[in-house]
Amino acid sequence: MKKFFTLAIVLCFVCAVSAQVSTDPTDRFYKEAQGWQLKGYIENLPQIRPYPANLIKEILEKVIDCPNKRDAEAALYEYERIFGKTKNLYVTGAYEKKFSENLTDKTDKSTKNVKGEGGIAGEVSFNRLVSFGYDFAMYAEVTKYSDIAPYYVNKSEDSIFDPASVGPIDMFLDWNTNLAFGTNEYYAVCGLSKTGYGPFLSDGLALNDSTYHSANLLLNVQRKKWSYASSFEILGASTNNPDAYGDLASGKYLSFHSIKYSFNKYIDVSYYENIIFGPTFNPAYLFPVPYMPVQNIGGANDNLQMGLLFDIKPVAGFDWATDIFVDDFAVNDVVKLNFDSKIRLGGQTGFIYAPSTSACSRLALNYQMVLPYVYAHWEYCTTDSGEIKGSTTNYQNYTNSGINIGSVLDPNSDKVSFSASFSPKPSVRINFNTNFIRHCNSAEAFDSDDAVIYVLADKNQYLTDGSSSMHQMFSDPDDTAGTHVDQAWNNLGFMTSDHKMGVLQAAVNTELDLPRTKHGMLTLLFGYTFEYVKNAGVTRNVYTGGTINWSYDSDTDKYKLDGHDSTKEDVYEKAKEVAAQQKADWVSALTDRVNHYISIGFKYVY
Repeated sequence: MKKFFTLAIVLCFVCAVSAQVSTDPTDRFYKEAQGWQLKGYIENLPQIRPYPANLIKEILEKVIDCPNKRDAEAALYEYERIFGKTKNLYVTGAYEKKFSENLTDKTDKSTKNVKGEGGIAGEVSFNRLVSFGYDFAMYAEVTKYSDIAPYYVNKSEDSIFDPASVGPIDMFLDWNTNLAFGTNEYYAVCGLSKTGYGPFLSDGLALNDSTYHSANLLLNVQRKKWSYASSFEILGASTNNPDAYGDLASGKYLSFHSIKYSFNKYIDVSYYENIIFGPTFNPAYLFPVPYMPVQNIGGANDNLQMGLLFDIKPVAGFDWATDIFVDDFAVNDVVKLNFDSKIRLGGQTGFIYAPSTSACSRLALNYQMVLPYVYAHWEYCTTDSGEIKGSTTNYQNYTNSGINIGSVLDPNSDKVSFSASFSPKPSVRINFNTNFIRHCNSAEAFDSDDAVIYVLADKNQYLTDGSSSMHQMFSDPDDTAGTHVDQAWNNLGFMTSDHKMGVLQAAVNTELDLPRTKHGMLTLLFGYTFEYVKNAGVTRNVYTGGTINWSYDSDTDKYKLDGHDSTKEDVYEKAKEVAAQQKADWVSALTDRVNHYISIGFKYVY
């Protein structure tokens, strides 16, 4: 009761706000806009989300005048929600509970959370060329998100670091803004927000709408047959081992651009590039030129990815999309038809369908695959040494403040997703989602030679948890570059580990808007997720360094083990024994679980 009482006091002093549409690409407007485009009510949408307020207003005005009564009513409802007032005060709150049953040892556990948010938000259109969206909020919770959340679901609030604590409550700033200049065809947006790219909303491989926000500059050029879009983002840099060293640093940047060509009304093809770089800022990555030759000017030391996106729209309301995200590729091996090689790519294909005359507003089904070591990248301590430490700031991996920028999946994973959205009337919204996810920790498939090096390493030097922080190199302080992890560098390694984690999720989320009064509108929220996890614990470290007392003196070429003179063979034999035991302990700790997540909440808009 003390937690509830304290949170209630906090909420009495703040008004909460839901994110504004021009600063939040996860807002429901973007799914509706995608459906309206597929139905032909509006022309091509910009490639990068979020959109400026003036463009959002134009889209809604066009759909309000469309011949489909259901969509016209929905657009009018959204117009009133978004542009009814330029200043919105409101309060949100929710009670969450997680019930977890360990099927392996027959134990139960429950975790609860109470959360709320407060602030002010709105959309302001100064004239047809300038608009501003803002969302200034304070978010509070009593339980860490990671302790209450389903697997592979990003936190919706941009409130993760540096909380102020009041008793059991952690409070965070949750601020986002966007200032837009230009017409709806040619514009620039600068601000602080999440960004998203591609037709798979909140589930993309390159820029995922649901990831952590960044300070960014978006550019858009929209023509009848082609379009160009770019995003320059300032990120937070985490360490090589963010589990042990949680410090963040500035000086990490992302540049992304995409050019899209429409062959006809049925087929669109996009080519995109993305590069992660830092701590030195390279202004050439702001130019609309290919990143690969720009990278080569500086010695090809930055982290470059590229991709192809295909959209096939055979009938109105339907889109079959395919995205191929290439991180690294052993061309010589593939040409020789050797596919057990260094192939680092992500792939996604599926359909989006928006029915015209149905209470079902959207159906989507897709398959996503992230091969081993996609998004991962190491960082040396200095530019002239191959030394790697866990505490070194990583300016190269595909994360923002330690959170994946692209897919929520870890490398060496795949997923089948299905979603259905229903809106019998604009004030009632029901969303169903199911996911089946597989994930392997690539460290389990290491041979004994690689495993020994991890065990002999310093404590917290490396991660072996299968995440994007587990990379492909070993430290080599005596050279200008590290040495390759054999299994990681020379093999595909997709789903080759013995113990696969399987995650089955089924979720329903409902929103009910009560009638609006002169005092505002109250929305009731309910969510339930069922989750079955086979082999929970696969995402823990398989091997841990710093557990053997050994040393090597390069001047005398002498080894010591447990303080006594020894030989290299004895040290390595000991390390093999420890590695075998660590792996056995890792396997024995795997469990099967059933989790239930329940959320009951409200949102009051004044």
